[in-house]
Amino acid sequence: MEFTRRETAILALGDFLILIASLWVALAIRNFGFPQISYFESNLTPFIPVFLLSIVVFYIAGLYEKQTRLVKLEMGERILGAQVANVILAALLFFVLPLSIAPKTILALYFAVSVIAVSAWRLYRAKRERSAGAKTRALLVASGTAAREVFEEVNGNDRYLFSFTAHIDPAGKRPEELERLVNGACRAGVTAVVIDTRDAAVAPILPALYGALLGGTAFLEFAAFYENVFDRVPLDHIDHAWLLERLPRRHRTLYGAAKRIFDILFGIIVLIIASPFIALAAVLLRLSGGPAFIKNERVGQDGRTFNLIKLRTMLINDHGDPKLRAANRVTKLGAFLRKTRIDELPQLINVIAGDLAFIGPRPELPSIAAVYEREIPYYHVRHVIPPGLSGWAQIHDYDAPRGGADAVRTRRKLSFDLYYLKHRSFLLDLAVTLKTLRALFSLSGT
Repeated sequence: MEFTRRETAILALGDFLILIASLWVALAIRNFGFPQISYFESNLTPFIPVFLLSIVVFYIAGLYEKQTRLVKLEMGERILGAQVANVILAALLFFVLPLSIAPKTILALYFAVSVIAVSAWRLYRAKRERSAGAKTRALLVASGTAAREVFEEVNGNDRYLFSFTAHIDPAGKRPEELERLVNGACRAGVTAVVIDTRDAAVAPILPALYGALLGGTAFLEFAAFYENVFDRVPLDHIDHAWLLERLPRRHRTLYGAAKRIFDILFGIIVLIIASPFIALAAVLLRLSGGPAFIKNERVGQDGRTFNLIKLRTMLINDHGDPKLRAANRVTKLGAFLRKTRIDELPQLINVIAGDLAFIGPRPELPSIAAVYEREIPYYHVRHVIPPGLSGWAQIHDYDAPRGGADAVRTRRKLSFDLYYLKHRSFLLDLAVTLKTLRALFSLSGT
């Protein structure tokens, strides 16, 4: 407990100093130079209440709770949300107060700088905690392959702030036995419990764990914890209730509308820039014999099919037919087009038309998608949103199937797709975009 209080105090003091430094950096950016002391002080004074209010908001948002520091994604989301609330409160405060400063630009810069700075500060403290060896003693209560994955990953890697002292498999255990084991571990010094609350064997003992919760033990839901460790969802631990709760049709929100506008405008700009490359490749393909462009049927949003436009990279368009594929091969020019991703540039037309988005699940052949929908539970859910040129699964799952149907490897790919569906946001799209650009510049296409 002493370490927890000391660490919380260090975090709070560091947050306060980081916020002050963020204001200084915001002023420097706004004026293209280091701010004079008098200018900084004139802006610092009205911001002091904002800093103090920010610490209170951080506390309300749970940024000083132990379980928040355990989970990277939750920490980042709470920092962003807390600073959005702080900037709104600050704007209201400055509107009411008779101030001689014009904080609009400063507030915008302060928001951007402070989110980055506070996140970097928290990651630094997490690294210090790891190096100090102050790992949280945790207990894992879950069944199945996903539970074993988590246990082995966490206990086999020094980068986590916690370690599991034990793994309790609820399968086959009576409620009294399970309750005794969990409460016994808490009394023995476990301060965090990762537990599968959706497990039918666990549900009966949840009321009996309130005492441990009030005693300071942090309880983390297993599925959410798994997502933060692996950046994908545990397929064996989700059900229809999870889907209804976690996967709203967010494309109908402001985010979805803004993303569609971005896809259209940016698609037009990139298509204009890419047109000379497409035209040159098309001429070379025609001279080599055969059509320059091919159209392949793919499954899009809501299960509707559309024609995906690409530059031809193989001898013929086999349309996924196994017999034709056996006699087909990538041409020398096609290999270059794939390596440079030029063959995919015509898909910008699909983006502008609305068949594709820049970011989303990769579209599949109808025949193969039909196999997956029969063999993989919840596979059809990935069709809730438009498919994408790139996506969360593409940048994380390097063992995705190519060619024919492969249900085993596609289950893993689907776990990334559902993670993206659950956490879709501008920040996640930006992360996918940056990693995709890195792959493009490294010429890692196949």
